[in-house]
Amino acid sequence: MNRRRFALSLPVLGLSRAQAQATPGAVQFTPDIEPLVREIETMPREKSAEWLAARMRAGKPHRESLAAVFLAGIRNVNPRPPGFALHCVFLGHAAHELSLRAPAGVRAMPLFHVLDDFKSAQARDAGAKPGDYTMRKLAPSKASAADLAAAMEAWDLERAEQAAAALARSGAKPAAVFEQLWKYGARDYRNIGHKAIFTANACRTLETIGWQHAEPVLRSLALGLLDFERTLSMNGYALDDQCFATNEKLARAWPAGGASRGSAELLAAMRSASVAELCAETARSLNAGSLNAAGVWDAVHLFAAELRLRSTGANAIAGIHAVTAANGLHTAWRRAASPRLRGLLLLQAVGWMGQFQNFAASRAGLLSATSLKDLQPIGGTVDEALGAIAAKPVEAAARMLPLAASAEHRGPLVEGLLRYAITRADEVHYYKYLVSILESEALVSPAASPALLASAALYAKGPSSPEPVWAERARAALSPQA
Repeated sequence: MNRRRFALSLPVLGLSRAQAQATPGAVQFTPDIEPLVREIETMPREKSAEWLAARMRAGKPHRESLAAVFLAGIRNVNPRPPGFALHCVFLGHAAHELSLRAPAGVRAMPLFHVLDDFKSAQARDAGAKPGDYTMRKLAPSKASAADLAAAMEAWDLERAEQAAAALARSGAKPAAVFEQLWKYGARDYRNIGHKAIFTANACRTLETIGWQHAEPVLRSLALGLLDFERTLSMNGYALDDQCFATNEKLARAWPAGGASRGSAELLAAMRSASVAELCAETARSLNAGSLNAAGVWDAVHLFAAELRLRSTGANAIAGIHAVTAANGLHTAWRRAASPRLRGLLLLQAVGWMGQFQNFAASRAGLLSATSLKDLQPIGGTVDEALGAIAAKPVEAAARMLPLAASAEHRGPLVEGLLRYAITRADEVHYYKYLVSILESEALVSPAASPALLASAALYAKGPSSPEPVWAERARAALSPQA
């Protein structure tokens, strides 16, 4: 696909920055947060760390700062495609989660990374071929919350955006709103999983910053979920080439409880079966009781981590997104109320892993036949494992295997992974990948957990990784002499 040519054909659903500044046409946020968002939008990137540090020293709420940075991304970055510059929006949940888990001394740092990435994304969006984007105010419409499903099925951008706004205003509880959206986040894996990632992170960030900010977020999400149209082939698939339609027919209300069962067999099948065979066999095994939901999620998360292990060179991003997309789909499954929707999300997680593998395998020489079970544990200390990350990530993962299984060493290992990821990340996926691993390994069975935690080494930072410019600015701004 020629992404540039396709982008030029997109309908304009926002204002340029010049238009937004010259007219009252840009969407406005709640009065408490709008002035902060405007400050963020207009400040120079090199001054952003000083601004945030000053707010922290003044005791301003972290949640308020997170909301302002997140909403600045919503207003200023085109959600089509739901990736690229829009990562500044996806990053909010990961940064907040890292702040909660962070060791002492670095808890303030993640939000500096999000703010710096927004300023970079703002500049990137300004230079995009479709034109600089600013979310517009919506004209009056007769659209209702009930129109959302019809608009999403019809891939009607204008109607979907209006319906998303109506849904936010409807008075429905957040869980009920996202109950309508989980399906569409999981429908289409194109752009390597970002639609499920966007949906999950929009939900979780709104849970943190408050539902009063939902309307612009849901509008952005609806537009992102409808990117690429039905027939556009991307990452090896058009919409109708994917597993969704078949899985809708196969999905049932399978029980969620019980210890993991059948994961080893499913994981083996995922390495070789076609996507259609894999989804059909998963449904048969769930119906027969030889596999349960816990076993499916064990297999999905381990396969995603294994795909990261197997993906080399330019394929690395496919493995990274398999991990973060699995996390997004599992988030949807855990929050969905409808048993049948949960069944669909379960099958989609399996099918997406097959689609990720097919896409990675289509790129000659960039997908190895290695599996996680080929990793042989290497003895040693936490410092030795962390020290191997930069030059020998696979060896680092092997060194982490016994440490991850040890009650004595697991805590220091996680603390080291957090410390270096938080302060040395020079692009957004380091945060998203680590948080996905940490959240997911807490949900899988005890047997699967050590391998999944050890796979954090496959996209991580270590003690020899240099500190990026944003972190240097943050440290300088936070220093007592600043």
